[in-house]
Amino acid sequence: MTATVQETLGAAGLWRGAELVLDAAVTIASPSWWGADSRRWSVRSPVPDQLVGTAAFVKVMEPHAHAYVDLASAFALAVEAGDAGIGPRVHLADVDRGLLVMEDLTGLAATATLDRFDDLDSVEQLVALRRAVHRLPGCTRRATVFDDIRAAHRLVVDAGGELPEDFPWMVRMLGPAEERIAASGYDLVPCHGDGNVSNVLITHGDGSLRLVDWDCAALMDPLQDLGVLLQELRAPDVDARAVFEMYWGTSDDALFDRCRVYGIADSVRWGLVGAYADAARPGTHEYTKFSDWQFLRARAALRDPQFDDRLRNL
Repeated sequence: MTATVQETLGAAGLWRGAELVLDAAVTIASPSWWGADSRRWSVRSPVPDQLVGTAAFVKVMEPHAHAYVDLASAFALAVEAGDAGIGPRVHLADVDRGLLVMEDLTGLAATATLDRFDDLDSVEQLVALRRAVHRLPGCTRRATVFDDIRAAHRLVVDAGGELPEDFPWMVRMLGPAEERIAASGYDLVPCHGDGNVSNVLITHGDGSLRLVDWDCAALMDPLQDLGVLLQELRAPDVDARAVFEMYWGTSDDALFDRCRVYGIADSVRWGLVGAYADAARPGTHEYTKFSDWQFLRARAALRDPQFDDRLRNL
């Protein structure tokens, strides 16, 4: 693995011939999707490189992730986010190699966890960061979570992956939601699209936030971006409403229910991604455990009598 990343960096023109010190970052697929699409290293070199200096954070996408991540779009947004101060600065984005080389914040920032956003002041900081993404000009990918569900389903089927017996029922339940949301209309804005808080870095000292991992980013309904965030941070409606009003600026029951439906659909999407990754990389139970957990969340929400009320209110 060490030789592979050194060869990849050398082929990209970085630190050729240098003896690199590589510290691998943690990868966890269950219960949280923490770096499960890539391999990552904090890289140090005694010899400075003209482009990146003596240190960088290196991310190499896993082969299976190329099937469901639009790397050109994701990497372009990572570059823009770094330039805007929303994410780490990007030194090199090589789509063909699936290679992203960024400023190394190891020791300068920590990965966020759910407890970091227990209070509303911290959530307000995160909401402001995610809303800042709306101003990024270069996003070209257009997709809804429903589009992503269909694409991921095809990947699972083609790979011979396993799906729960009630998956057709989940899709059938979400069908009217997609139709009603499309009929009501919405604006498209650039959004990060992934509510997982492990995509947030908290810098030491001033506590400022940075967003990483732009694999789900797209031009989308901003309420989808909010919906996946609420799914992660605030499961009960009574807690989620305050965050909705903070993000949206006003109270609206129909739009709040749209957010919640988006969050449920996102669980189905991630269940499919986990199922595909398990089929593409057999031999580990991590991906299938993650998939089972996401389908369980979706199943519980779709069986809740309140889901019918949400559909009528869209």
